[in-house]
Amino acid sequence: MACTSLDEIHDRLLDGLVFCASVYELFESVRNSEDGRSLLRMRRGDTAKKLLEELLPICKYVQANYRAGRYISVRWVNGNQQYDAEIQQWGGYIEHSRVPSNAHLEVTCVMHPNDHLVRELLDQGGVAFAVEETRRDKKTRKIESTPLVRGTQDFIDSYVPLVTAQLNKKVGINYPEKTTLVVQCSLNALYMADEWERLVGKVRSDMPKHGFLEVFIYDAVSEQYAYL
Repeated sequence: MACTSLDEIHDRLLDGLVFCASVYELFESVRNSEDGRSLLRMRRGDTAKKLLEELLPICKYVQANYRAGRYISVRWVNGNQQYDAEIQQWGGYIEHSRVPSNAHLEVTCVMHPNDHLVRELLDQGGVAFAVEETRRDKKTRKIESTPLVRGTQDFIDSYVPLVTAQLNKKVGINYPEKTTLVVQCSLNALYMADEWERLVGKVRSDMPKHGFLEVFIYDAVSEQYAYL
């Protein structure tokens, strides 16, 4: 039976691949519902919001790490606790490495302040260009978007502070020991592989000291990822 609600995932210890399959089933259930695409685009309602901001990022982390010798089970908790999921890991890789058998995941999302305007404009059937040049007219309240010509890679430099600002927010919170921070990036442009590597390098150099087990960062569109 297909997964159709958060309750079917909440507080259940699931094999990582089963967890991912359930999340994708729930995603398709929402997408195929009445106004489902709008719900996802605008992140309206608890289910759409949890899917986009917690469950799908956890799936990305699991699929990037689950392999022969490293088996992962996930318990996602739908609540206000100081983590989003518990994970249990086992296998030869876990036995012979420093990777803990029990840990936690916390998800955070990084996006340009105008990202919601782009999504709203698209939801209205409009055309959106660069996120930096999308704004709401103060008088008419209509959203306007104009093209932006990029001659350099300054869009990378402008995105780095958004990531480091979010990291700074997270390092001040007392998370459980052995917590991995999963950082989902809604980037301000389509990044080629070399541009993604440049972004990751700059974030590493500006990264604040932290107590996370690891920081896993990825691009929500291309799904390129890295560890900081």
